[in-house]
Amino acid sequence: LLLLRLLDPLLPCTGELTIDDVSLLTIDRSTLRRRIIAVPQDSTFFPDGTPFLKNLDPFNVANEEECQAVLEMTGLWALVSERGGLTAGLSADGLSHGQKQLFNLARAVLRRRVHARHLDAEIGDAYIKSRTSAAEAPGDTGVLILDEVNRGVDMATQKAMQDIIRREFAGYTVVMVSHGLEMIMGFDKVFVMDEGRLVEEGKPTQLVDKVDSRFRELWMVGKREVLSVAE
Repeated sequence: LLLLRLLDPLLPCTGELTIDDVSLLTIDRSTLRRRIIAVPQDSTFFPDGTPFLKNLDPFNVANEEECQAVLEMTGLWALVSERGGLTAGLSADGLSHGQKQLFNLARAVLRRRVHARHLDAEIGDAYIKSRTSAAEAPGDTGVLILDEVNRGVDMATQKAMQDIIRREFAGYTVVMVSHGLEMIMGFDKVFVMDEGRLVEEGKPTQLVDKVDSRFRELWMVGKREVLSVAE
């Protein structure tokens, strides 16, 4: 909420909210929200019957080829195709929870790709040809916020989402809020919160091996729950 300026901090904290040393309070809210890509925990769709295309690209900034490509990448194109294609009406009740989360992620990937395309056009073909990988493109840097995106989805969907995030947002700073710990072991840093207070921070692969770590305690509880379900 603070990063997107849906809330503003109290005055004593205003100097600490920065991205690349730029205070978020100096950036217009609409501009800030266009530049930060956020995937919420609750999937939001237009009323039933609104085309898949409108739900995926509400501001009409992408072409149909780009929309189809991100749906193929997230494994949703077969479903969309079976239901009539991008111009067919979407009913949110006809999607599973995992499919809704993948659709959310497809929106985020589409935003990144369109942003990268626009920057490529500004910089020119010479730069595009000189780089050796897509991750070198300036459009592939930014901030991605993930809010409980893995909540309630099965392990196969979590793995698919994790692979997509790592591949598509390789140059991004990814901030993820999560109660489930399955997706976060590959992150650089974890912050453990308890009743709104920071109680521990560090690299997850190190904290999980620390005997008195709060993160290790949560990790072991999660492991026991998984074993219990498997049994």
